[in-house]
Amino acid sequence: MIQRLQLQSFRSYDQLIIDIDKPFVVFSGANGAGKTNILEAISLFTPGRGLRKAEMLELQQHDSSSPWAASIAINGYTLGTGVSEVGIKKRLWHLNQEPLKSQKILNDILRLFWLTPETDSLFLDTPSVRRQFIDRMIFVLWPEHAVVLKAYEHATKERLRLLELNSDATWISTVEEHVANAGIQMQKNRSSFLKLLPLDESLRASMCGNAEVLETEEDAKGYYVKQLLQNRLRDGHAGMTTFGPHRSDLEVFYTLKNQLAEKCSTGEQKMLLSKFLMGFLKYLLENISTPVILLFDDVISHLDFTNRVLLFEQLIGLQQQTSNKGLLQVFFTGTHLNAFEAISPYAQNFEVDHSQVRTV
Repeated sequence: MIQRLQLQSFRSYDQLIIDIDKPFVVFSGANGAGKTNILEAISLFTPGRGLRKAEMLELQQHDSSSPWAASIAINGYTLGTGVSEVGIKKRLWHLNQEPLKSQKILNDILRLFWLTPETDSLFLDTPSVRRQFIDRMIFVLWPEHAVVLKAYEHATKERLRLLELNSDATWISTVEEHVANAGIQMQKNRSSFLKLLPLDESLRASMCGNAEVLETEEDAKGYYVKQLLQNRLRDGHAGMTTFGPHRSDLEVFYTLKNQLAEKCSTGEQKMLLSKFLMGFLKYLLENISTPVILLFDDVISHLDFTNRVLLFEQLIGLQQQTSNKGLLQVFFTGTHLNAFEAISPYAQNFEVDHSQVRTV
């Protein structure tokens, strides 16, 4: 678990040191008090730009002459990140006070996942948002999935560039091989991940789209390359790739009502999302020995009392599950502390007011 968080010149915080000794941590306070800034700092301890996807310059406290920095103490490790000077965009990393050249080791120390208020509308949002959601889950389990996505994005962009330039067909064919290799692996990762999850019997989840036909093709790569070849003229004119897993969608089905999640009521959608998340966490904790850190940024206030209590009970059950290989630690933000009463025996509570944090 994270035992200490330190911030310097980060967002609205000049200096902040928080010692933590509980599996559940609650930051309560008014909107704009600085709660999300704390969770954002924690979210930076995974490859990527954190829950706000912020640029490095956005993390710097205004009018501070000290460069921003953040560190956590977790299970005997001290991880630090930040910049060397104010205005510098390149982020540095330290592990136990020594420079860290590669972020790959982060996955051996902790696994991070977060939910924000926007997640509430997941089933009503665009396929792109749902793909990003499922891909973030897969990153947590299989960090190499990020490499596959990056390779696929690079290859598809290169193919479109060559089509626009009317380049040599042999050169395009070579790039299409790379597109197919990465695309097939990307589709396999998503499909395999969903099949692994111990989901509640009231829901089913699968990927749907034109790339899913690859699962039934004996020569998947040959089929994929053929599709890309046939679509060259159309893709070149449209400036987009019309076949591939980048067009797939996460489809969640509520079996008890025999309908897709997007057709369900708002309350049912929240329930399905919660069950989907619990299946993910259950599998993760039973198969990953590193600590799992979950961030709930202002999500609890969007739940009614019954669903809120149910979520807390499920999280407590997961945290105490004897079959776990890993430990679960959950950080919450919310405007009212009384919303977290059901979890208070297991929680450490902090009140945040104008970026001042005190223990409650």
